[in-house]
Amino acid sequence: MRNLAILCASLLALSSFISCGKEHENSDSAIGGGSVPVVHSYTFEPHSATFAGQPLSWQSARIGAVADGGARLVLYLHGGTSCGSDNTAQLAEPGVDSIARYLARQPAGSVVLVPQCPQGGNWDAPRMRNAVRLLLLSYIDSGHVSANSVYLLGGSMGGTGAWGLLSAYPHFFAAGMPCAGNPSRASADSLAFTPVYTVMGTADNIMSIPAVEAFLRQLDALGATYRYDVEQGWTHQQTCIESYTARRLDWLFSHHR
Repeated sequence: MRNLAILCASLLALSSFISCGKEHENSDSAIGGGSVPVVHSYTFEPHSATFAGQPLSWQSARIGAVADGGARLVLYLHGGTSCGSDNTAQLAEPGVDSIARYLARQPAGSVVLVPQCPQGGNWDAPRMRNAVRLLLLSYIDSGHVSANSVYLLGGSMGGTGAWGLLSAYPHFFAAGMPCAGNPSRASADSLAFTPVYTVMGTADNIMSIPAVEAFLRQLDALGATYRYDVEQGWTHQQTCIESYTARRLDWLFSHHR
């Protein structure tokens, strides 16, 4: 209980968006809320381990019934400003809470994993990519989640990392949602096997819309399944925060491997 209290205090200091081990009221229309507040309850718990020589820390939350072996496994990759070693900064990204609150509304159970990339690292590094894959496999091997329902989301550096992971492991994920990310180093031939929903903002001065659209033209030629939204006036930060709407997440989670 003492560790949980410390974690909750840290999260409150970092962001007002995070729900840690307590009931959370929200009527946010961005994730499909109505006029009546909906109460959700979920708890993120810290973990750490070493995978193939790469240390990795992460937070996990079980949402709904996950004991039947059919739960979703949902991975969120944070942006560059959340890198570090505290294993809490990544939870301050609003996308985490938006995704978790959406999942709390669904009848299917989910396990949400939010790893933290070490300071100076990035999700595209081969050792980090492999560590994330092994992390996911450890949860699949537990028998609580379905290997056919593994989903990958991320924004900014996490969006670029999501493109890379989807490319590196083409038959692993049921679907992916990279937002405000750069797919230039991904392989369209590999990524074409996985449905993708990507979002970009016209006022994003960090990531390039032409780079994304050039990659999507390659996917078009391969007959890939994807959706692409361009939001007028959205900055890089706004795209990372506001992309995870109920409509988009409905599409993402409708796919199974």
